[in-house]
Amino acid sequence: MTKEQSQTNNHNITLDKRLLELTALFEVSRSLASMLNLHAILENILRISMGHMLISRGVILLQQNDEGLFAVETLKGIPRNLMGKTIEIDDPPSCSMTIEDACKHYEWAEFFKTFELDLLTPLNSSKGAIGILGFGKKINEEPYSEEEIEFLDSLSNIAATSVANGLMVEEIQDVNRRLDRKIQQLNTIFDISRELNTTLDRGKIANLLSFAVMGELLVNKCVILMKENGCVHRLIGKGVDYDFEDDPSLCEISEPFPLDDTDRFKSYLDKGLAIVVPMRIQQQTKGVLLIGPKITGVSFNEADFEFLKTLGNQAMTSLENARLFEDALEKQRLEEELNLARSIQEGLFPERMPDVEGYEIVGSNTPSRQVGGDYYDVISIDENRFGIAIGDVAGKGAGAALLMATLQASLQALVPSGLPINEMMAHVNRLVYQNTAIDKFITFFYGELNCKSHIFTFCNAGHNFPYHIKKDGSVSELSEGGLILGMMPDVDFEIKTVSIDAGDRIILFTDGITEAMDEDEEEFGEERLKELVQRTDKESVAALIELIVHDVKEYSQLETQADDMTLVAIKRNK
Repeated sequence: MTKEQSQTNNHNITLDKRLLELTALFEVSRSLASMLNLHAILENILRISMGHMLISRGVILLQQNDEGLFAVETLKGIPRNLMGKTIEIDDPPSCSMTIEDACKHYEWAEFFKTFELDLLTPLNSSKGAIGILGFGKKINEEPYSEEEIEFLDSLSNIAATSVANGLMVEEIQDVNRRLDRKIQQLNTIFDISRELNTTLDRGKIANLLSFAVMGELLVNKCVILMKENGCVHRLIGKGVDYDFEDDPSLCEISEPFPLDDTDRFKSYLDKGLAIVVPMRIQQQTKGVLLIGPKITGVSFNEADFEFLKTLGNQAMTSLENARLFEDALEKQRLEEELNLARSIQEGLFPERMPDVEGYEIVGSNTPSRQVGGDYYDVISIDENRFGIAIGDVAGKGAGAALLMATLQASLQALVPSGLPINEMMAHVNRLVYQNTAIDKFITFFYGELNCKSHIFTFCNAGHNFPYHIKKDGSVSELSEGGLILGMMPDVDFEIKTVSIDAGDRIILFTDGITEAMDEDEEEFGEERLKELVQRTDKESVAALIELIVHDVKEYSQLETQADDMTLVAIKRNK
């Protein structure tokens, strides 16, 4: 064969080889263009390149973020435990280079050398390197030729577009999965919200919430803690047998987060809980969800946190509505109790005052919104003697009204019996002491008016001192008696008598008169009351009582008074 023929033959072989490479690249391009699955694309890239050159091993890494982190996505002839392994490559090469050259320029190249890779080829897209191909030795142990390296560069350029498309498809699929998941969670929230709005039972609301969380996120532990009256208590606990300590600081969080092993959260972690989610209403955290890990082992993501936060806030609204409903029921119950107490209290007052010859006797009770324990009575003993009583039970409500009813019943039984006043007071004191708690007592004043002798005999058991206003305007206080009723079992009571002259008046009152306050919290006071009764000596006692009540109300200038105002006025006309 001549030299010219040999050259021609070699040229033809080279052309045939080039044609074969071009054909292979064409087939690769057509094959990859028809693929959208990223894993299949990567598998084909390795299969074609390794098969074409009889390469023993290969690996493909893809960029994970903009900070140069690459991860192993597919491999052949290399241990499978390398899958998913990451490495930082902040300056990938722009074209193929041998591992020896790469190790001279890049520290990260040692990673590839460890796995006996001889050649690195970048996957370059319009945005730069999106991946790196690593190839081991060829089976025939021959080094890579320039034509083979050129072929791999061409292949990588063709493959880069398909890989970029595959990544885009994966991203779209991931977005679609997240959208589907979001729609599912929104449907769950809608369905649960609808159920939550059908009940005002807090226990049922808590059950609905816990089952929704456990079913949607596949967890087997869920605890709901509520903050009420400054304390945190467990409303419900599924999968956790644990009495949680009062930790108000839990209700200071505003965003969900994973629990850590710090001292604050270690006890929760020890019970198998993983995350905490605030339950908020009107920009305040009123409760928290403590949730265990997913039984699938998958970590909680941002979508899960957003779902739990939305569902928790919705449930918190329903729980708050339930609490307000319970408060309304409790308020209704209290109002019914107050109405009962008011009925009891009104029944204590005499329906009409007895006619007392030569005297004018008037009683008045102006109730506050809250039921007090004020009481007054005028009891006819015989045609000449009348018992006059006024009292105030410590406290308010039905309890105070019932205690005063007991006192009234005792007086109605004892006054006609003819017992001396001091003995009667001692008997009533023992009765009150034996039948009430230590914090219940009664301030009480009792007197007997003899309209024939014009003598008033009285005993004051710790009550506001009544005023005896003489016709000349001088005032004395009726203070003699003894201790408040119910304080001690055995108490001696003193009695005293005063003579009532024509024109004299006696004013009995409760502390609702003297302790009424103005807007500066200054009391009306006894001196102001004393001046008022002194300067109105020409008035009838009915007009006097009306004037006192009017002045007290005008002084306080409050829409509602704090306590009942009770008065009894006696005047001798002749």
